[in-house]
Amino acid sequence: MDPKKYYVDQVPRSPITSAAFTSNSLSLVLQLGNVLLLLAFMAAICCWTPHREVAIYYLIAVALADFGHIYAAYSALGPMFWHVSQWNDLTWGNIGASAFLNINRWATVLGLFGRVG
Repeated sequence: MDPKKYYVDQVPRSPITSAAFTSNSLSLVLQLGNVLLLLAFMAAICCWTPHREVAIYYLIAVALADFGHIYAAYSALGPMFWHVSQWNDLTWGNIGASAFLNINRWATVLGLFGRVG
């Protein structure tokens, strides 16, 4: 709900302050929010599709994107990526939630929770 805080909290203990939050930063944060909302809508569509392949392909696409999301966090955090005790809530969400969802997506694709569709 606070784009400036979201921007500043991307890297825990970074020297960036809310004063460094430019109109470019606002644009990127809002565009990211829009992409995440799009993914949520796509996931909702996949929950009710009668076509098993659509749900499977969606899960594969977002599971692969999870790797990119985690790599982006790794690139920004540097060595802090490996020091979990230094992570803030947003870092836990970026890395922890992505890893958790990734594992569950692959498990679903592989049929570990039963057949999709």
